[in-house]
Amino acid sequence: MTVGGWVGRALGAWAAQREVRRALFRLAMPIVGANLLQRGAGIVDAVMVGRLGAEALAAVGLANLLLMFVMGLVLGLGLGSTVLVAFHTGAGDPARRGRAVRATILVGAAATLVLVPAGLAGSRPAARLMGASGPVEDLAAEYLAIIWAGFVFRVYLQIGSSVFQGAGDTRTPLKILLWVNLLHVAVAWPLIFGVGGAPRLGVTGAAVGTVVSEAVGALAIWAAARRRGLMGPPAPWADRRELARILRVGVPTAGERLITHGMQLVYARIVITFGVAAYAAHQVGLNIEALSFLPGLAFAQGATALVGQRLGARDPEGARQTGIQAVVVAVGVMSGFGLTYLAFPALWVSLFTTDPHVLGYGRTVLALMAGLQPPLALAMATSGALRGAGETRLVMHSAIVGGWVVRLPVAYLGGVAAGGGLVVVWLTMILDWGARAAITCRRFRRLRWDAVRL
Repeated sequence: MTVGGWVGRALGAWAAQREVRRALFRLAMPIVGANLLQRGAGIVDAVMVGRLGAEALAAVGLANLLLMFVMGLVLGLGLGSTVLVAFHTGAGDPARRGRAVRATILVGAAATLVLVPAGLAGSRPAARLMGASGPVEDLAAEYLAIIWAGFVFRVYLQIGSSVFQGAGDTRTPLKILLWVNLLHVAVAWPLIFGVGGAPRLGVTGAAVGTVVSEAVGALAIWAAARRRGLMGPPAPWADRRELARILRVGVPTAGERLITHGMQLVYARIVITFGVAAYAAHQVGLNIEALSFLPGLAFAQGATALVGQRLGARDPEGARQTGIQAVVVAVGVMSGFGLTYLAFPALWVSLFTTDPHVLGYGRTVLALMAGLQPPLALAMATSGALRGAGETRLVMHSAIVGGWVVRLPVAYLGGVAAGGGLVVVWLTMILDWGARAAITCRRFRRLRWDAVRL
């Protein structure tokens, strides 16, 4: 091939990659905002209740960690919906897409019926198992009792967002979640601090604000889905084929999330042994790290939807290129955030607390969070692309290896048993995500994209 031919081929490849990146950004950027807004309720609660003291901050952080564990199941099932809705959208089949959406609604109902009674019965024992006691245990139990009462709205807000993502519309969930968060602050702020004649409920007020805002959001997103025609033409609700496909993709993802969140619960139990201030700093660090994690997650979610659409349109090379570009963008964005964690740790931590003991721990955890960003971004982006191709079992296996084989044993043996301390415990986060990245990258490179069948 002549030099001109090589140049022409290179320019053509660059133009194709640029179009893939543009498509990824169009889908992912609203997801970035939606993820920030979804996590925003927890971050705003942390900022508000942090003014009540370290015990209130630790209680809300612990409660949200328990909820994240349970939401792993819902998120996994929602991802199964995203992949199937994306596949049928790419294939130009609105009837089968509607059947997939209806099957998702039934799965959400079944999940709610199981999770709510279990949550109501198990919240206080779970908090106690995590090492909470006294005021922290009581405050966490009060917060969770209110959340569980309205948990159905959280479930349907989440799976509604998943449906829109699969259909390639990420702006609608963003708009709805913006109003959800504004309503959350408007309700929670006066109830937490007793402003404007409202009762001073403290931590309970934050939970009430969450439930009210999520109820409005769930109703709004499903009304929008009906208007958009995502429910499809009239059809039986129990389509066994679509239900089986959603479960085949979604159950391993739910297992992965539960495995990861279960690991995080045990990990938090290790951290809390170093004291309330250390655990509060850990929660502050996670909330700050969410500002980089959630954009990276958005590109992973965008990759899942676009890979599913490309495979539905019988374009395996387009699916592979989507995954590659997701990696490039996620690593760049998250590493940029990591540099700010190194440069301005005190500023970041002071946004959440003024407690001097928490501030001291916070500077250390932010430095470690900076080093976490590249492997975390790499693992998330490749996992997102693999999920879009239905490779959810492999991603689940990577979570087992990274979390339960690497992170927890090293954290306990090195940080607690050998006396390495909190820094060693926090360092294991980097080891965990490095192991996951190695596994998912290897599978991504070896996957036969033209042979993928959903």
